[in-house]
Amino acid sequence: MPTTLQMLDAYPDILLQVIAELRGALLDAADNHREAVELLAAQITDPTSVLMAYDEITDYHPQAQAALEALLAAGGEMVEAQFSREFGSIRQMGPSKLARELPWTHPESVAELLYYYGLVSRGFKGAGQKAHNIIYIPDDVVPWLPKPAVMGEEGQLPVSPVAPPSASRVLSTDDAFLDDVGTLLGFLHTDVLRLTGSGPHPEDVSRLAERLHMHGVVSPEDQDIRLALMFHLAKRLGWLRRTDNDRVVLTGNRVYAFLDQSRAEQRFTLWEAWRLSPEWNDLCRTPGLECTNTSVWQNDPLQTRGAVLALLSRLQPGAWYSQSEVIEAIKQTAPDFQRPTGDYQSWYIQDSSTHEFLKGFEHWDQVEGVLLRFLFRGPLNWLRALDLAEPSAGDDLLLSLSGWGAGWLGQDTVEPDELPRRPLVVGEDFTVTVPPGTSLLDRFRVERFAQWQTSYPQYVYQINQRALTRASAEGITPQRVLQFLTSRARNIPDKVKGALERFEKKPETSR
Repeated sequence: MPTTLQMLDAYPDILLQVIAELRGALLDAADNHREAVELLAAQITDPTSVLMAYDEITDYHPQAQAALEALLAAGGEMVEAQFSREFGSIRQMGPSKLARELPWTHPESVAELLYYYGLVSRGFKGAGQKAHNIIYIPDDVVPWLPKPAVMGEEGQLPVSPVAPPSASRVLSTDDAFLDDVGTLLGFLHTDVLRLTGSGPHPEDVSRLAERLHMHGVVSPEDQDIRLALMFHLAKRLGWLRRTDNDRVVLTGNRVYAFLDQSRAEQRFTLWEAWRLSPEWNDLCRTPGLECTNTSVWQNDPLQTRGAVLALLSRLQPGAWYSQSEVIEAIKQTAPDFQRPTGDYQSWYIQDSSTHEFLKGFEHWDQVEGVLLRFLFRGPLNWLRALDLAEPSAGDDLLLSLSGWGAGWLGQDTVEPDELPRRPLVVGEDFTVTVPPGTSLLDRFRVERFAQWQTSYPQYVYQINQRALTRASAEGITPQRVLQFLTSRARNIPDKVKGALERFEKKPETSR
């Protein structure tokens, strides 16, 4: 079946605007039809968007749920004649007739309602006498539509989905962690990170932290852990080298191999580095818990991580669940997920505030429960396996298995669309603004010839003599800088071009 991107590509602009309005999508950033198609597809295939649309149309029309279930039961598509007999047809109109009649304001059938919400479309299949029209659900929407809950069967968690949250309640699901990894690489290339006997120098770490996206997004108690995880993954992936004068520098080949990957490949690289790391101990990193006397007992981080991921793989992708209900379901069905022998007496784990030793199964909520909550809001969310949302009532989070997470955990889902790339913006004041979604490689290149200014709400760098001198020392001439900017930005101010050309001609000794 076609994807949403392929479906929308054949639609006129007015129909794109209709779907965007009904689905709460924004197309203001699009400069042409293709960019509008890419922006709309990325937004309306988001699992939360699909579920919100599903709730709206099933409330509006009593047959909408039956129509979607019929299509899902048939593998996502049906012969149009068969579908239309039960759920009505979709009137075919060109742009002018659409603008004149506004059929989405008074759909004549459930089929039309689904069509104008972007959940189904018409297609063509076969050839010759076997040619026929079909009604289909786009391939990348199918995984996110609700399916009947299967409760109590082997392999299922006894937990039911809850109503999807509104978009305003969904916590940030952008690539903040991935982008911060890119910031770390740029910082290590252009700045200094000294090592002390107890780890990275605090002053250098503070300068790095100013550039990261974790402020205001990650709780203060989790910030140090998130930064430590970034350093751990960088070290595990072989990106870091310690010099003779106790400084951290990058290992060029492995770093460039990572930067050259697509964003999807980079997410998976970070995910696998965490998933397969025996050295990163999530339990002993969990805020509120302290692992003591570890010389006489040891937990197995790899075993625990594998068990938790296997449990999460039983959730329906895109559906939203109460965090407390998921934890309770794990307690009911797999309480010993991190202690296969059922030993709740020999592990020395303390509550970091009361210093009470948390021994015995009666402390399961204070140990296993707290660990699960940290994994959900921490590594699993940072690495984009789980999406999180604030509840409409109460004080517990909602969680949802993301498109990335579902695929990584072995579910048959379509990889989510990436946001379309936007060009760099070069200002008259010599600033270079890097929009969200820019490849880490391109931002790393900007870091090499421009000085970092801010990371909020977009990355902004400034071209100045100091940065150009540093770049020239690495063999990056102003001519190469200009060529790069010309290939990545729509417009280079004459003032900037002239300054780069003058710098190119300056004697080396005067720089």
